Amino acid sequence: MERRSGTSLLIHLLHWPILALGPGKRLGLWVQGCSIHCEGCISRATWPFDEKRAVGVRKLLRKIARVFETEHLDGLTVSGGEPFDQGEAFPAFLKGLRKLGINDVLVFSGYKHDDLLARYPEIPELLTTLVDSPFELGNETDAAWKGSGNQTMTLFRPEYQDRYSRWAAAKKGGLQIVSDAEIVAVAGIPYQRDVPGIKEKIANHIIFLHSR
Repeated sequence: MERRSGTSLLIHLLHWPILALGPGKRLGLWVQGCSIHCEGCISRATWPFDEKRAVGVRKLLRKIARVFETEHLDGLTVSGGEPFDQGEAFPAFLKGLRKLGINDVLVFSGYKHDDLLARYPEIPELLTTLVDSPFELGNETDAAWKGSGNQTMTLFRPEYQDRYSRWAAAKKGGLQIVSDAEIVAVAGIPYQRDVPGIKEKIANHIIFLHSR
């Protein structure tokens, strides 16, 4: 854990609105870089720690603030890559979101809940919801919010219980095509059994941006 240092995050993609990774309409942020390397991961393009994708935390927060000022969004979802491989810049980023008044923050991590809280005890004060644990190939699940059955969801803010309970009860089925100037991708969490067929159809034109 904590593969980087400094005051920047490596950003793979920032896109809105995202409808497939969390309840409601959200801003989606995918970080660049992951040291976990789960077998069967369909987001391998986000593994390398590419320092050319570094964005200062303050600059990123200013951009996100402008988006939330102009767009009607329900929250922000962070995935990757591995957010907690971004070093101390990531908790600083989360604290900045709270100062901006962005209260519904969902983070996907391949690290386990207890390990994360031991390293970052402030997590319950900074997140609304954490989906944790590594992706397990072959451990299929119907749940829309996780890629394998071992993964768990922790809600830290009870005022969002109804919103997240509805999302947690949903089954897989919603994927979304997203793009920017450089990337065209599929956002969402497919059934593991469907991944080979989807990859065959999209060939080299689209990469996956999922959340484990």
